[in-house]
Amino acid sequence: MSETKELLRRGVGDFEPTSDAFDRVLARRDRKHRNQRVAAGVLGVAVFALAAIGFVRLLGSESTPASDPRSPFEGTWVSTSDADGGTQTMTVGVSADGAVEIVVLDDVATVCSGTPSTMTGTGRIEAGTQLVIPAPVYTCDDGSVPETLSGPPLEEQLRDWTLFLEAETDTLTDGVGGTWVREGAEVPSPDPTTSGGMWPQSSLEEVFEAQELADASDPRYTWQVDPVLAAFADGDAAEDPLGAEIFERFIREEFGWEEFSGFAVMGYAEGGGHVEGVLFIRCAPGRTNPLYPKIYPEMPPEVRGCAPTIDDSRYETVRFNVEQPAGRGPSGIWVVTGWELLEPAEPGSLYEHLYPDFEQRQVEQVAPPSNAEVTALLQAFLEARVDGEGAETYLHPREAEGPAAPDEEVPLLYATTGGTPYERSEIERVQGPVWPTGWIELKVRLFAEDGTVVEQSFVVVRQEDGRLGLVYGSPSSRVPTTENGQAVPVPYSFLDGEVTFAAAPPWSDTILDRTFTVLGGVGRGSASQFTMFTLVADPLTATGCEAGPAPADAEALVRSIRSNPDLEATAPVAVSAGGIDALRMDVVAPGRPEVSDCAPMVLGQLSLAQGDGRMRLYLLDLPEGMSARILAIAISALDSEFERVAEAAAPVLDSFEFHPR
Repeated sequence: MSETKELLRRGVGDFEPTSDAFDRVLARRDRKHRNQRVAAGVLGVAVFALAAIGFVRLLGSESTPASDPRSPFEGTWVSTSDADGGTQTMTVGVSADGAVEIVVLDDVATVCSGTPSTMTGTGRIEAGTQLVIPAPVYTCDDGSVPETLSGPPLEEQLRDWTLFLEAETDTLTDGVGGTWVREGAEVPSPDPTTSGGMWPQSSLEEVFEAQELADASDPRYTWQVDPVLAAFADGDAAEDPLGAEIFERFIREEFGWEEFSGFAVMGYAEGGGHVEGVLFIRCAPGRTNPLYPKIYPEMPPEVRGCAPTIDDSRYETVRFNVEQPAGRGPSGIWVVTGWELLEPAEPGSLYEHLYPDFEQRQVEQVAPPSNAEVTALLQAFLEARVDGEGAETYLHPREAEGPAAPDEEVPLLYATTGGTPYERSEIERVQGPVWPTGWIELKVRLFAEDGTVVEQSFVVVRQEDGRLGLVYGSPSSRVPTTENGQAVPVPYSFLDGEVTFAAAPPWSDTILDRTFTVLGGVGRGSASQFTMFTLVADPLTATGCEAGPAPADAEALVRSIRSNPDLEATAPVAVSAGGIDALRMDVVAPGRPEVSDCAPMVLGQLSLAQGDGRMRLYLLDLPEGMSARILAIAISALDSEFERVAEAAAPVLDSFEFHPR
């Protein structure tokens, strides 16, 4: 799937934190499409679930060494951002089994009456970018007992102490204004005109005091409590966080902006209580938007007529993070824990804001196409399809890069599945132009001579060269092509074409690799993020967290899975998959507390904590002459959805074909 299509789905044009990234959630203006933000999460769940049963292998070339997610944290770090003016020195060590040990020395500790202190702890690295110490031990070097001036006991305040790795700057942050740099590195000096730390409180002590007063219903602090924002931070996609009072007060009091609009919320950290990348744009007061003067119904009220403040296309943009340092949940107060005014985009760079790092730049709007331009493009495209040639020239250019990346092939371009050509067509406008990129969503219907009707979704975009182009698919439809109302299967290949199959939307590709492929998207509501159809070639066995030897055949792999104490697996049943004998078994991972340190994260993804999940495995020995020996096919879903998902996967299994070289 192209980057353009994914960005259009986001409405910019859905790092839940997967195992390695924050969920990108674009709020308010694409509220009804937020379920698409879990696409990346499907990949994370797939990787972890397969790891639990020993199916994960390195993607790409086997000669490429695995990256070590622990190494960025190892070493000595220094922080001078403490409110008491002291210097903290932290040593981080990582053992061979993955356990992380820290020692933090503070030469001025307020809770020790200004004397030095020592904090030690054992923890883990989560998602490759978070160092979590569940229960740090804090002591005063003079033997006294640490005393806090306000808030809960110190051990409760320090519970699940987390440091976030900023890879670009090689720094660590604690989410409440503290910054750590490597020993010997230059301590960054933020420009006070463009960046800041905590607001409205300026230290953790003030935050805990404010929390106590908010708990006592003090109106000076109850405004910082926001159950809607807390629900969003906890993963509730139905909640819209951009109306949070702390956002509005922060913008007005810190920046003095008279008019502004919430643009996006880029994500939240796993575990709740932390919202990343809140974007607001400034609107020029008393002006209309020169590029979007019409009040389109698809545009949210907050940006209707919002005029840029830099020129006719660019907006002053602020990005900030908020957190609940004194207590997570609906009663915890929120504070801003860092902010910055974003750098300008180059004038006239139409797609600058569409790149994956667009949140690093000011928001820029693109001039929407006129009705005449759109009509001319669609008429020419559909006439070419009826004529039987030339329609490809109107699609997004396949040789383009970046946001204009090659898009999927359009199925049934000139004829129906049965080969009947089209004789006429019609166009239906769905939505748009959508601010700020001006894209327009349409449906086209093609009528064949035998009465067959093919319906497809497209998006009109302005390409980098200024011309209009068509992108196949749309933000509002999970099924881009239907024939007589039925979804048209999409062909897929595996092992360089040695294995082929077809899957009808809403099955869609999350990752496609020569030896590792994941499809997702089937399932009702939020359950779809836990639905996967996964293929793995030559899977490895596993013992605990360590990969074991390659199994000799499918039966050996079955024995390895059933002998894993962290799993519960049914006895294998002989079945057929694509005409080849296979072994089928169901697997669950209860997530028992006695499993090893790395397994709970893996098993938690499979058992899904709040609702059990199940995986159905098909293991088969591939025919001679193929580049792999064993193929594993896994169907995973919540228990409540499993039978329906398994039924939806049946046609996919039936479509498998094998092509030995």
